Amino acid sequence: MRLRFLGLAVGGAVLLAFPATGMADTIDVFPGHSIQHAVNHAHRGDTIKVHDGVYHQSVAIRRNGLTLSGAGADLKTGTVIKPGHAKRCQGGGSGFCILSHKAGNKRVRTKNTTVKGFLVRNFDDTGLIAVGAKRTTIIRNRFAKDGEYGAAAFSSIRTKFVRNLSTGNHEAGFYVGDSPHAKALLRHNKARGNGSFGFFLRDSAHGRALNNTAVHNCLGIGVLNTGAPGTARRWLVKGNTVRKNNKFCKAQEGGPPISGTGIGLVGAKQTVVRQNSVRGNKPRQSAPFAGGIVTISSKPLGGSDPASDTVAHNFAFSNQPADLRWDGSGTDIRFRGNHCGTSQPNGLCS
Repeated sequence: MRLRFLGLAVGGAVLLAFPATGMADTIDVFPGHSIQHAVNHAHRGDTIKVHDGVYHQSVAIRRNGLTLSGAGADLKTGTVIKPGHAKRCQGGGSGFCILSHKAGNKRVRTKNTTVKGFLVRNFDDTGLIAVGAKRTTIIRNRFAKDGEYGAAAFSSIRTKFVRNLSTGNHEAGFYVGDSPHAKALLRHNKARGNGSFGFFLRDSAHGRALNNTAVHNCLGIGVLNTGAPGTARRWLVKGNTVRKNNKFCKAQEGGPPISGTGIGLVGAKQTVVRQNSVRGNKPRQSAPFAGGIVTISSKPLGGSDPASDTVAHNFAFSNQPADLRWDGSGTDIRFRGNHCGTSQPNGLCS
């Protein structure tokens, strides 16, 4: 990830005058006007209402307590954010950035941001990225055909991804990374036809992935420990639908090729995979950790063996080379009450 955050002055204006009081207000933005200008003049608690239309803009948020509300994530009738000439957010490579801000002589987390009702597409890097943020809520958006991630949170706390759709993004639909105290929630999201991962949970802890859908990615839901500070641990992966993640992603950046993995615990610790439906995940070409639900070591990637993981009461069928796979590494790995047809080694299915 390239962290090139350049704060540039913004021309243009929004249609509605900004109130001088500290009371929460709604600021309307229409096509042809600047979302960034509205953000720069808003106060804690304000809602920036971005009306339907196409906006060629990149928006950086460095103020607490703002809500950005679009007209919906539909291409024809919603609020569409596409690349423009502004260089604010990762050099213009991303649509929305929630970034730290100055308080006195130090930088602090930007808190309580909500982004909802947008279609963000075709950015070179990421549709929406939160870096060092706290209590960011991303709800009912669509992220499409972005060059890296659809929506991502780095070094952030209590990020919520709720009822979003992420399609055709190069690396992953949704990402939570480098967050030892993530306490993230991903609920009722759909990741379809992305690159390596539908949901990529890397070197982060204390999170929940609940009732999401991952289809037609290279890997559906991955909890990965690379050995970086943070460690992948204490995730609950429950009630998700993970099927036909059969795309093939070539080996890159020292990692192996990926294809046909439903849910992967790769060096994860103290993680529970429970009551998920995992079907039809089959590698298109040879890939080392293909399978329905796979628990393996990440030592070859610089991480560790898994430990204290529980795979229980899942429904896993028609996955190849097996519905459940464990490479035998780690300690206290438990398989309980899983309904499945095949396993490696034998005996993991009920």
